[in-house]
Amino acid sequence: MNTEKPSVLIVEDDISSQQYYTIILEDRFDLTIVTTVVEAKKVLNEIEFYVAIVDISLPGDENGIDLIKYMREKFPKKPVAIALTAHAFPQNRIDVMEAGATEFFTKPIMSGVLIEALEKHINSFTKD
Repeated sequence: MNTEKPSVLIVEDDISSQQYYTIILEDRFDLTIVTTVVEAKKVLNEIEFYVAIVDISLPGDENGIDLIKYMREKFPKKPVAIALTAHAFPQNRIDVMEAGATEFFTKPIMSGVLIEALEKHINSFTKD
């Protein structure tokens, strides 16, 4: 039996959100937390992740949508991109899904909803 925790990338610049994700997820998943698209691209090329939780509003020249597009071009199947944002306008959802996200949630997100989404996507890879 594999006791290794599934790897999850969190791309989030807000400290409170980082702490929240750590508290609710660290027991189940091996977390890597970065704050920018540049850092995310670096770790994506070093570690194989099952899922990436991506905030849409990030500091720097590129945002979460840019990162999701990059992930879909360079890593078409894995990691699955779950977009989380405080922007709840319908166009935000459209933009994120067109970029290649698998899920779109607005903040704040209930822990059970996020954990269920993560487990669903990770299980789709580990069933094989």
